[in-house]
Amino acid sequence: MSTNNLPPTLQELLQNYKTQLSDLYSTSEIDYIFFTLASKAFQKDKSILRTALNARWSDFAQKRLFLDSALFQLQSGTPYQYVVGETEFLGMRIFLNPSVLIPRPETEELAEKLIKQITKMHGSGFNGSVIDVCTGSGVLALAVKKAFPDARVIALDISEDALEVAKNNALYHHLHIEFLQQDFLSIDMSDMPYFDFIVSNPPYIPQSEKSEMSPVVVNHEPHQALFVEDQNPFIFYRQLYDLALASLRPKGKLWVEIHQDKHEALVKIYEEYFAQVIPHKDYSGNWRFLEISKPITC
Repeated sequence: MSTNNLPPTLQELLQNYKTQLSDLYSTSEIDYIFFTLASKAFQKDKSILRTALNARWSDFAQKRLFLDSALFQLQSGTPYQYVVGETEFLGMRIFLNPSVLIPRPETEELAEKLIKQITKMHGSGFNGSVIDVCTGSGVLALAVKKAFPDARVIALDISEDALEVAKNNALYHHLHIEFLQQDFLSIDMSDMPYFDFIVSNPPYIPQSEKSEMSPVVVNHEPHQALFVEDQNPFIFYRQLYDLALASLRPKGKLWVEIHQDKHEALVKIYEEYFAQVIPHKDYSGNWRFLEISKPITC
């Protein structure tokens, strides 16, 4: 039988991915993307597929359609995390779709800093309360709950679709998190319980910066989770300010991810009523986080 009539092998399809995507991704990224997609298509573990690169399966034609469709999406600029439907956050498998932002390394850093501080202040048996505002895919809430199983963790977001993603992630990891769908900007602070820690990666990019950003981000990620109006760029931080004043317990902390160029202005805002406001740089050397201690009035 002529080999021209045989379906391609995984090795041949992998090589096609490397050829078609070499301008967009590194070799290691292409390898991860391909085997993640192939694992979904064939319902086989990646390690098995890696040892069967030259195998041919009878149902390969149908599986190839899936892989070819995914390749087309990748070539058109769709972020690979959306195409494969998942990413990794602090070692956790995180499912996502275009309803939520793709978690960035900086947000991993925020989770690490918060967990380190909670451990230092309360130990690994921390059983207090934490709220993650603008939770998106739920990664910050998930990271805290995984580190401190006895803690009460609440995850808040305005988007029903985003919360559906976060709930699925919590179910997958068997983590009990309380989810609250509400517009944080119009929330009644008197209805909120007290918290030991508040954490948030809110929308903070002014609309005017949209033209300077990667088209991949602008065209595919949810604008509601990214952008704020130019005339009120700190709208979420002022609301977090009010939440901290109303609901942060003594010795409590508010941690926020921020725009790298706005840290001085935000420090001035928070310094008026809070005991200590400490900006932190990320691993790239950008001012990316604020650590805010309990209100002076507490």
